[in-house]
Amino acid sequence: MSGSVVAIDPEGRAMSTAPTARHRRFLAQLAREHYVQGGSKVEIGKAHGLSRFQVARLLQEAVDSGVVTISIEADAADEDGAAERLASALGLKSAVIVAFEHEAELDVDAAQRMGRAALAYVDRRARPGMRIGLAWSRTLDAAAEFTPALPRCTVVQLAGALQLGSHRPSAGIFARLGQDPAVTMVRLPAPLLVTEADTAADLSALPELSSALTAADDLDLAVISVAAWAEGQSSVWEKCSPQQRAAGLADGAVAEASGRLFDAAGIEVDTIDDRVIAVTLDQLRNATTTVGVARGAQRAEAVRAACAAGILDVAIVDEALAQEILDSSPTELLVDPPTGALPASQTEESR
Repeated sequence: MSGSVVAIDPEGRAMSTAPTARHRRFLAQLAREHYVQGGSKVEIGKAHGLSRFQVARLLQEAVDSGVVTISIEADAADEDGAAERLASALGLKSAVIVAFEHEAELDVDAAQRMGRAALAYVDRRARPGMRIGLAWSRTLDAAAEFTPALPRCTVVQLAGALQLGSHRPSAGIFARLGQDPAVTMVRLPAPLLVTEADTAADLSALPELSSALTAADDLDLAVISVAAWAEGQSSVWEKCSPQQRAAGLADGAVAEASGRLFDAAGIEVDTIDDRVIAVTLDQLRNATTTVGVARGAQRAEAVRAACAAGILDVAIVDEALAQEILDSSPTELLVDPPTGALPASQTEESR
């Protein structure tokens, strides 16, 4: 459905093509009844006072607006078991490998594709009553328009946005979630990184910030981005001075997640910790499931470090990064997934 096609509300009336949170929830309800519960368009139409043609248009709108994503999984999409072998190599519960249609996909398009895959994962795993943590990242924010209609739950912002260059910081994903009456949104109204340690301490002591930071203590699901501590690989690196970047490297940092640095063995590096306002590595370790999103072969060491730090349970990566990790992994690690691990997700392509 193109942007000019008029959408239909539950009563069959024409409405704006910019779906409200209420309408997205209705689309999600119809999609669950059809795709998950197996209801026919006729049955769903009778239940909601719609024709089967209106149901068909609404289901298509659910796909076009990102309420529903199409994923290609199981044997048909991962005949060589790459996702399962990746999870095994990293010692994780599962992995998702995102396939790009074009090798030279634009950076913004690739970021959106990764963000959509992460949000699709959240949509599949979200259950009523959950506490879900989402860290600000350029990847997730690039996919803000595909924010899913979640069941009644609490969403905690795990890190503030960063202003990069002349662009104002965006947090569209949190704004969209905050408009959904089913979601209790816990915002973190502060930048991820500040210039002085005293400023970070003063801000973190404010009730609205301290309560938001404490809300990350008990997460059912957390989603973060994993970056390499290197030029062009981390938005936090871009906000640090040359001296701070060098100090981080000298202290052994190879990776960064929400401003928290760690070395190749997964040991925390506190070079800039006193200037960061965000979730801690311990809070990520305590989450029931933490998902790390990363793209590009150059982030292989960073992903391995995050796994060594014990902050990841699931990895969502692109094909180039997955291949780099698999190529550099000992053969014996690629045979079986970790004992007790959940089945690995297979190659996923967000439509």
